[in-house]
Amino acid sequence: MLRHNSVKKMNNFKKYVSVLMLFVAIPSLSQDTLFLNLQESLIRAESNNRLIRIFEYKINHARAKLTEMKSHFYPRVIFDGTFAYNSDPNIYLKKGEMNHVYDDLIDVGWIDEMLKEYFPLPPKDMTLLHGDELFYKTNVGLYQPISQLTTINTGKKAAITDLEITKTEKTNLISQIRLGVIELFYGILLESKREEAATLELEYKILEYEDAKNAEQVGTLLSLDVEALNAEIFEKEQELVRIKNQKESYLLSFKHLLGLEYSSIPVPLTELTVKSNAGKLDHYVQQASQNNYQLKISGLTLQKAEYGIDAAKKGYIPELSGFAQYNYNKGIPLYPENYLLAGLNLKWTLVAAGERAAMRKQSNALYEEAYEDLEYEKETVRNEVEKTYLDLIYAKKLLATANKAMEARKEELRLAVNARKEGIILEYKLLEAMADRAWAEADVLGAQLNYRILLAKMRRLTGEDIPTNTN
Repeated sequence: MLRHNSVKKMNNFKKYVSVLMLFVAIPSLSQDTLFLNLQESLIRAESNNRLIRIFEYKINHARAKLTEMKSHFYPRVIFDGTFAYNSDPNIYLKKGEMNHVYDDLIDVGWIDEMLKEYFPLPPKDMTLLHGDELFYKTNVGLYQPISQLTTINTGKKAAITDLEITKTEKTNLISQIRLGVIELFYGILLESKREEAATLELEYKILEYEDAKNAEQVGTLLSLDVEALNAEIFEKEQELVRIKNQKESYLLSFKHLLGLEYSSIPVPLTELTVKSNAGKLDHYVQQASQNNYQLKISGLTLQKAEYGIDAAKKGYIPELSGFAQYNYNKGIPLYPENYLLAGLNLKWTLVAAGERAAMRKQSNALYEEAYEDLEYEKETVRNEVEKTYLDLIYAKKLLATANKAMEARKEELRLAVNARKEGIILEYKLLEAMADRAWAEADVLGAQLNYRILLAKMRRLTGEDIPTNTN
């Protein structure tokens, strides 16, 4: 009779859980469920992630900057024109304004003074040249830098380096996003398995508690032990809530990386085997020193700093340009109507109040900073490679022990099933064995996925493309 009550209460609990799950599921009926394997997830992330789009625009900007720098090599053709109104366009001579001519022609003082007094030049105010109130002037000029070509070439090299840095940053970002997708994809799988195990564990704790209540009523178990089991139920509920919360957090981050609508529900699908083994440490170190994205970026930044020093030194070179200019004017007194100018133009700043020296100091400081950054990145990458390699070796050992533990739990469950059929153990003991096996499976899955993630991380550190199948 007591056993019948326990089973009845367990059935009532299951009905309660079923009704609760039904109400939880109702809001999600309108949501889109997406079954995604790892390859599909990575493709969606690369297609929809906004950070990748931002870097595509940065690359376009760097390309345009390079085109701009190349354009400075070629001659510039400039048109300039003016059309205006002049309220007084004429050129005038006032009476006696040219008297200084007598001083140049006549050496006798009194004659010179007499001429200025009685025969001034001009004898009265007069208009010398007439201009137009409305006038215009135009010119078309061709200008070609000469001495500046070396500076322009340095700028071009710096622009090429900027483009290479931006491209490498994009590749680095894609690699980082791919690793993030893999980590979240496997994290969701693991938390789903842990949720399954925690649910089974909660079910057997509830059933164990019901049996303990029956034993308390007949006086074979103390109330203290019953309350301890009741507390364990709430502890298992808390653990289940934490697992679900972690899974939901992973799902939100996963949808953000993939650029999915928040109403979507992605469901990861994948096989769960590990086939490949970690390589040699020396190989990883060598590959990272040559191909690591961050090291490439630091190296290119150092190269760009060298170009900055070169450009600062060339700031002392005089600016020599060739030019040819055709001018046409109408309505301006004393100006020829049209004429051609051609020649060389030299500009040399002799004193710049320390500006050029300061620019050289800035360039040298940027170079030193870039050099130290490169050395720091080399040390950091080497340390990360060695640490990840140790984690890989450790993860492989954990996977082997987890598999052994799972085999033991499988055997335990087989024995529990037989014992339950023979009536040797109570039902909650069978559920306990099922929960233990589920946790063992979760441990194996966690070890497998951790090994996969570490392999993907090592590939990222060594500058290799992270494949969709991280075996």
